[in-house]
Amino acid sequence: MPSIDKSSSKETINNLRKQYMELLDYGNAHPNELSDNVAKLRNLVLLHGLPPETSEEVENRMKGNVWCGMRGMVWKVLLNIKTVDNEKYVALVQKGEPNKEVYQQIRKDVPRTFMSDHEFATCVPQEKLSRTLSAFAHYCSESTSRLSNIQYVQGMNTLMAPFLYILPEVDAFYAFGSFILEHCYLYVVPNIQGVHTGLKLMDKILHIVDPELYRHLHNFNFNPEFLMHSILSLGTGTPPLDQVLHLWDFFFAFGIHLNVVSTVAQLVLMRDTLLNHTSPCSVLRSLPPLQAQHIITLTVQLVNQLPGDLYNMLAAHPTVPIQIPGK
Repeated sequence: MPSIDKSSSKETINNLRKQYMELLDYGNAHPNELSDNVAKLRNLVLLHGLPPETSEEVENRMKGNVWCGMRGMVWKVLLNIKTVDNEKYVALVQKGEPNKEVYQQIRKDVPRTFMSDHEFATCVPQEKLSRTLSAFAHYCSESTSRLSNIQYVQGMNTLMAPFLYILPEVDAFYAFGSFILEHCYLYVVPNIQGVHTGLKLMDKILHIVDPELYRHLHNFNFNPEFLMHSILSLGTGTPPLDQVLHLWDFFFAFGIHLNVVSTVAQLVLMRDTLLNHTSPCSVLRSLPPLQAQHIITLTVQLVNQLPGDLYNMLAAHPTVPIQIPGK
């Protein structure tokens, strides 16, 4: 699965950008053929990834995303965002701070968000992230859907942040809401049930795809919860940000559940270090910088090794409560 990066020829990048724009334009013009068009879009994401941003897109992002760039348009299609309600969002913002406990947690988390990434800090000021999270807290409290069961939980800031980095603020708000409700609901309920289930599935998947590494880690008292942050944050806790975005392209195209397999893929990519380390579990406190294309390629290979019943549980777990059978 060759990916396109800044080192690719200008002609190659332009041709890929043209393919994406043709699919996006066709989808807009033929909404009745959305399913087939999205399938083609997913295939393009898998085979080639997204092209590098144009200089105009970079300039737009540095100005706070006045308009929607290509990645933003692709994300909106993959997340099925058809319309946004500007007036509703403004009304939510005007409500100001949510309850004191929630707002204190938001204000505590916001400065930590991609704190080492200067470009992110320039594109997404803390005030914008705080404002959007506060509006989302109001949105949940007023909702008549299952969003009403959600309150702000620690780590939600790192899930909102990429949307604000890529999309205009209102688009980011509604994309995030759809993402939470439709794709990872159980990751943000108060007991983060989906995260705990994902960790159990991660352990089972590692046992299947690399039993030697599994045994080695467990001989050193490995606990899947050592990797909770990787699962909970959907990879956003490991830099660099451009590689996180590449991973998210893949997750949005094929399912958030693949975050669990991609975490296993990162362990497998580290296997020589882990197998030779006298304290392998200590290495897991900070995973190596993301190399998204290597992780995606290995993730696809690992998925093909999973039994059907395990994969079905994996696919369901971000939104459906499931019971993981014991060993």
